Amino acid sequence: MVNPVTVMKIANERKVIFENHPEFFNFIMEQFGQEEIPEGTEIELKITRPGEAAVSSEICVGEKDRKLFDGLKEMIRG
Repeated sequence: MVNPVTVMKIANERKVIFENHPEFFNFIMEQFGQEEIPEGTEIELKITRPGEAAVSSEICVGEKDRKLFDGLKEMIRG
């Protein structure tokens, strides 16, 4: 079970990130906040740390993954 205090901290940090990076917030809202993420959607995450090569990973959203994205959508909308 998730600690309610942790949820509140994450909600507050979400606001800070989205205020500091509005273009990222707009992208997330466009892609995850408005529409359902259908099964078969491919999502890739790329991270490039200073002085290091980029690393990435991807998933193809399956039926069982959709609950997570529904929860993220709710969290994003706040």
